[in-house]
Amino acid sequence: MGHGFYDITLYRRSDNSDNNTFAMQNHLISDLYIDFLDGYKPKGTTRISADIGNEDYNRGYFGSILSVEVAFDEKEYQLSSPDQQNKIILDTIHRIAVFCSKRYGWDKAVFDQAYSKVIECGYIYKKELKKKHSKDRKHQASLLLEKDGHSDTVSVNFYNSKGDLLKTVQLLKSFRHELFYGKITANHKWFSNLDFGIHIKNRQVTIKASLEKQAAETVITPIANTPEELEGYLRRITYRKFTNQLDFAKWANQ
Repeated sequence: MGHGFYDITLYRRSDNSDNNTFAMQNHLISDLYIDFLDGYKPKGTTRISADIGNEDYNRGYFGSILSVEVAFDEKEYQLSSPDQQNKIILDTIHRIAVFCSKRYGWDKAVFDQAYSKVIECGYIYKKELKKKHSKDRKHQASLLLEKDGHSDTVSVNFYNSKGDLLKTVQLLKSFRHELFYGKITANHKWFSNLDFGIHIKNRQVTIKASLEKQAAETVITPIANTPEELEGYLRRITYRKFTNQLDFAKWANQ
């Protein structure tokens, strides 16, 4: 993640009361757009930082971050329906990506494809990883990643041997970036013929779902780390709302 192209963010400098909603939808649509680039990385670029302004303008690179200004019609956005607002955000993201692709010789076709796919999926982010068979071959399971622009949710989908969906169990609701949960979701497996889930730190932390239970189970098994360290890791990757800066500071320094 650290060396890939992972974000196009529109920064709204006005004091509109719906800035949080705008940011949430921007994050969701950007995540979809980037995901549909299928791993394409513009040379020397990890993200595009776009300040909303009066024109499309290239400010240049700051390290691997490309800084731009992007035109945005606030009045049109405010008067539009939620679906139309999503389309305006997507159009703005895509327009600035194409603008930069012409300036730096990027593959425009890749961005056009991503644009079309975001529209086709209806701005809904659901990504399912490859199914894995249980040892007895009677069931299959996979991880499901869902995003709403505010938080990311990791679940398990259970299937029978024919591939029919049996149930979905939520494992983890985390913050909006794989930086928080990417390491633990990279390690997913069947723990038995009934239990499937994720683990990290040499299986000192395991979050698993069962075909026989409704809710997921978290198991901490201290070996190289203390229980407090492992519990702290879980708190850092588990989503929560912050009421103020002090609340955030307590979380960040735990």
